[in-house]
Amino acid sequence: MSRHKPLFYIRLLIGAVLLYASIGNASAQTEKNLDSLFGTLAKKGYLNGCVLIADQGKPIYQKAFGYANFDTKQPLTNETMFELASVSKQFTAMAIMQLHQQGKLSYNDSLNKYFPELPYHGITINNLLHHTSGIPDFLGWDDKMIDVNRVNYNNDVVASLAKNKQKVLFKPNDQLMYSNTNYLLLAQIVERVSGIPFGDYLDKNIFKPLGMTHTKVYGQRSAKQKIADYAYGYMYDPAKGRFMLNDSFNANRYEYYLDGVAGPYGISSNTGDMLKWDQALYTEKLVSKAEQELAYIPAKLNDGKEAKLGGMIYGFGWLVLSEQNGTRRYMHSGGYPGYMTMICRYPDKNKTIILLTNIYNVINLYELTFAIENVLFKKPFTIPSAMPFTKSAVLSPAQIKAIEGNYAFKDAPQVKVIVSSENGQIYVQLTGQPKVEVYAESELEVFYTVVAAKIRFTKDEKGVVTKLTLFQGGREIVAVRE
Repeated sequence: MSRHKPLFYIRLLIGAVLLYASIGNASAQTEKNLDSLFGTLAKKGYLNGCVLIADQGKPIYQKAFGYANFDTKQPLTNETMFELASVSKQFTAMAIMQLHQQGKLSYNDSLNKYFPELPYHGITINNLLHHTSGIPDFLGWDDKMIDVNRVNYNNDVVASLAKNKQKVLFKPNDQLMYSNTNYLLLAQIVERVSGIPFGDYLDKNIFKPLGMTHTKVYGQRSAKQKIADYAYGYMYDPAKGRFMLNDSFNANRYEYYLDGVAGPYGISSNTGDMLKWDQALYTEKLVSKAEQELAYIPAKLNDGKEAKLGGMIYGFGWLVLSEQNGTRRYMHSGGYPGYMTMICRYPDKNKTIILLTNIYNVINLYELTFAIENVLFKKPFTIPSAMPFTKSAVLSPAQIKAIEGNYAFKDAPQVKVIVSSENGQIYVQLTGQPKVEVYAESELEVFYTVVAAKIRFTKDEKGVVTKLTLFQGGREIVAVRE
């Protein structure tokens, strides 16, 4: 038998070499496809950001595309930190889960236990986590609700809620409606239960234990100490035909006066640190596995149905997608003027997609994520579409005046649409929302840049504009001129 051992070892060695070559070819093809995907988008100016794709906890693709600062041409690096926007919510949820595991709070605790001053009854921590509370979103607030001449913090928002007594939009657990106020209140609960500031709690109990040295609660306008390698946020300005700092748009003014808020957004990180976070979720470094599994269970509505957001389950700071390619899929996106972010996890295959970008509303990150997913699982992929970089049409003062006025939704007359202008710039303001810039596509069509939406005006037989139609998310909403 000993004479056959060398032959056995040779066969084993050949098998290992062939397997290694096969894996190498597969990973080479994956990298080639990812280069094609990202390179095409970056070349057209549709991608400006940092990308990290990991398999088994190891980066198989990590690159930076474009600039951290468009004016100075400071390049992005793999170390550059970005505002995470709503991806921040999963850290807020984890802090609540830790306090729950320690027995310091219950998911069934009433909101009034921590905020007796608020006029919201029958709402629990569980409702806040799942967005089933019915509490309105504070991000639509203007000067009627909060001081817009200074930076406000979480406690200022809570004080305004107590003072203005905004009514809930529905009874708790009647439906699921995404509201950033839910996660602001959760961050305040973390403070009140732990006895330390929210940012300090995250740093002590999540960031430092995981070695996340490039992650922190950070308000770039209010921070005393600025981060050197930081990605400034930009938006495309159709009137100027180029990217401009997000703060230069009137529609984004709330970024200044709500810059001190943290919980629903307000955490900055980089791709490397986000991978450390992802990998920690395979362990019990932060909470037990049993506790963590609670994050992916759907809430039950009052009618017994599962609470869903756009057909997807919303857990504790995570969207739970349908299983594909033999794995569960957990993801969350972030969208905040100047920033679009995404993390998508495939826990049964230990694959991860992390996207951090500092240009807003140019490309659909869900389409991009699913294209990357197809590459990872060896399926055909399509390069996502993007917003065309077109310069807006210039309307005469008479043409602008013809569309200005107050309009009321035909099916909800209490909702008004105010069309106005200032120095040739057209603005649109809906009831309860800030005034935002829109841009002319033609004499009777304007489009938004802060959201994927446009408005078409209609004239009567006398040539007078009498109504408008708002096109957004596949819906057409008619508003009649008053």
